[in-house]
Amino acid sequence: MHSTTLRRLLLVSTLAGGVGLAAPATAMADAAAKHPTAAADQKKKKKKKKPTIKVADSDLGQILVNGKGLTLYSFDQDTSTDETACGSGCDSTWPALESAKLKVAKGLDASLIASNSDNHVSYNGHLLYTYAGDSARGDTNGDGVGGVWHAVGADGNPLS
Repeated sequence: MHSTTLRRLLLVSTLAGGVGLAAPATAMADAAAKHPTAAADQKKKKKKKKPTIKVADSDLGQILVNGKGLTLYSFDQDTSTDETACGSGCDSTWPALESAKLKVAKGLDASLIASNSDNHVSYNGHLLYTYAGDSARGDTNGDGVGGVWHAVGADGNPLS
């Protein structure tokens, strides 16, 4: 009987030791899951949201551009930021700048940016558009079109 009791004692001791090792291993795995690796941190930094609008130099002076660097324009016929006065055929030539998550670049006043119920972005009370005739950063081909389309200056006002 003495050897049976000794075997049981050894078995219980071994099992207890295994449980003792399992708990720290689980805690270490949990800690690793809570602290992302440097690679994961870099990935988060890369996903940093680009500004919706920013300022760029152009042949017209400093103007507002979208996140891709394309010139932003205002339309004289717009009387409010709630709805565009640009008709339905206008969409392909003058695409509205749309964004639900607004961010301005350094140097711009974040209190002047807004979006309406259609996510059409405005700055300083002017709805913003890009122009299909601009194909590269710095193009300002839409400025003055029809006498009612104007590139928007860094202050948020139409330039001409």
